[in-house]
Amino acid sequence: MTSDGWELVPSESTFNEELYNQIEKVAMRACQVCIGEKQLLFCLGPRRAPDKTARACASALSGNCNTCKERIPKFARLIGDGGKHFAFCQEISDPNLDKLRQMRQGAAAGNAVTDYQLIVIDSEFQAKFQPSVGDFDHVHFSYNQLTPDDVAAKLKELSVYLNGSFENRFQKLVDDPASLQVIQNELPNLVRPDHWRSVTAWAVSFVAKANGRLWSDLAAYEKFEIMTFAMMTGRSQGNMHFDMQQASNLVDFMGDAHDTSALRVMMDDRSDPETYQVSRVAELLRDRCVTSLCTVTLVWGVDGQPHKSDLDLHTMVGGEELYYGKKQVGKCKLDFDANASTVERNPAENISLNQVGTFTFRINNFKNRDHTDVPFQVVVKKPGFHEVHNGVWPAKQKAGEFLTVCTVTVTSEDLEEKPLELSDAEQKKLASKEAEWERLFGEPKSVVACEEDLELSLVKCAAAQSGFFPPPRGAQEVFSGMLKGKAAASKKPTLAKRCQLETLPGFMKYVTDNDCTVEVNTRNFVPAYVTRIETKTEVMLGKKYPINAYHRKNEPPQQPRSDEQSTVRFDESWGVPSRAKVHGFAEIGNVWFMVLKDAHLPNDPAWPLGAGMYPTHLAPEVHHHRSKWASFHSLVMPSTPESGVPLIGSALIGFPTFQFILNGREISVRSP
Repeated sequence: MTSDGWELVPSESTFNEELYNQIEKVAMRACQVCIGEKQLLFCLGPRRAPDKTARACASALSGNCNTCKERIPKFARLIGDGGKHFAFCQEISDPNLDKLRQMRQGAAAGNAVTDYQLIVIDSEFQAKFQPSVGDFDHVHFSYNQLTPDDVAAKLKELSVYLNGSFENRFQKLVDDPASLQVIQNELPNLVRPDHWRSVTAWAVSFVAKANGRLWSDLAAYEKFEIMTFAMMTGRSQGNMHFDMQQASNLVDFMGDAHDTSALRVMMDDRSDPETYQVSRVAELLRDRCVTSLCTVTLVWGVDGQPHKSDLDLHTMVGGEELYYGKKQVGKCKLDFDANASTVERNPAENISLNQVGTFTFRINNFKNRDHTDVPFQVVVKKPGFHEVHNGVWPAKQKAGEFLTVCTVTVTSEDLEEKPLELSDAEQKKLASKEAEWERLFGEPKSVVACEEDLELSLVKCAAAQSGFFPPPRGAQEVFSGMLKGKAAASKKPTLAKRCQLETLPGFMKYVTDNDCTVEVNTRNFVPAYVTRIETKTEVMLGKKYPINAYHRKNEPPQQPRSDEQSTVRFDESWGVPSRAKVHGFAEIGNVWFMVLKDAHLPNDPAWPLGAGMYPTHLAPEVHHHRSKWASFHSLVMPSTPESGVPLIGSALIGFPTFQFILNGREISVRSP
């Protein structure tokens, strides 16, 4: 091999130079997305590696040039304008070209986002595939236009939103433009309409690009055109798209609001910064096992705001500084620190004040990794009292130039845990509210649902799986069978049935209609369970059977999420082996739930149980009880059903594909 990338071949090797000259220059015909007055150009490349035969064809076409052997298979499979291949489309008859064209058609059959990689056509791409390498020319592109560098850089920073992990969120928004319009129409009726105005306008804008078509009906290149337009518009900074992050709320509103009245309640509740921050901090302190009565908590990076900087909370205790360098002074201590060495997505710091005194709190940005203004909040909590202080660390402010945020006075009474005293009016109001709770809710109960509660599509097990085993045969019978010849081979599934297995609904229909065995590797699935909520009257919006899915360990379960993938998987606490049998499937709302055989609830503090009491499930007329209802989610422990198979398994949502083992063979099934 020579240093310029060419490989020496025997003289008898055939090389059609005239044919090579015809295909050497490929006219770039990329997909185009208009961003203001600029154009973003991109192609799609299948993620699946090219067939080895493609390299052999490339070798024959290029006279065994190593550079061209790498380029030709890649170029041949690129998809551009109109979802069409544009390389090597000349009207030339050649066996190797024909084989390349045939192979690429099979590689580009699907329209799932996860099947493709977006490739920005910019100066970096152009430099990667120069016409000449060393002294020789190679297969290359010609360009009429390139993506401007600033546009390309911005999209590349936001590429995490284009790899398929956010496809469910795009799909939910695109498939329901009418509900988005309802949300937009309700903005003038909200307490804080500006909180939702930007994200709603952004969503309406990019959803309109689908022209009313369903996400599943769009070709892959059309999906990427919509997603890139969405990423290049709206509010973003660095690798964080604020509107895309906030859009998870829109998806919740579209799915959970019963009517416009409930919609307004939900939107106002979530936009209340004080309510949101206080509840978030309370949950954070509970998770970190902080039990102090008086706390001061610093949080930043909320709702997609800058989160990489190392903000620090400082105060003086008896003339001595309490901070990350000295985490305990007297009875006061820094319970936890954030972003010192490892950047967290939702950073927070907390100081517990366990002694009497007056404390002035200051903020320092030890390391401004965001290189921009960094908004933050400081939440002060004492018995019967809380307040939120908002602030911003300016981009130009240097480390060590402290910002004074607030002063907190702790009295001896604050450190005594005692019942909160209410005024007569407050007591009457609370008594009235409690009486209403008793009348409507009673003593809420949570029971793990079973197959007797919900219609379950059972896996149609083969005879051996259902406990039936044929009687043993004698040696003579076996020998006689051998003399009769080879047994008839089992009938191969038809093409239609094989294709049916590629999608979740088709897969479920197949396994419930045909004798088979279905298993899963539990390390591929997120643990969840379904509960049945019992109250004195009907206070829920027809959602009597909530799904409780775990998103992170050491946190109570929550409703299944399609916007962000869970980080936890089954372990031995759930009673299932690493390869578990599937009992059946239940459709709950718009989510398919997989039930595993022999699974049980964990008895492990790493898996705190939840009852399934979510505020968004309450009817609008009882929504003022949402705080107490939400607290019952952690206070009420779900009991196990007296009979039937409990619905413990996994919610099939949040991932583009799921892996099943059908009759001993692993298959990949696409989400609906």
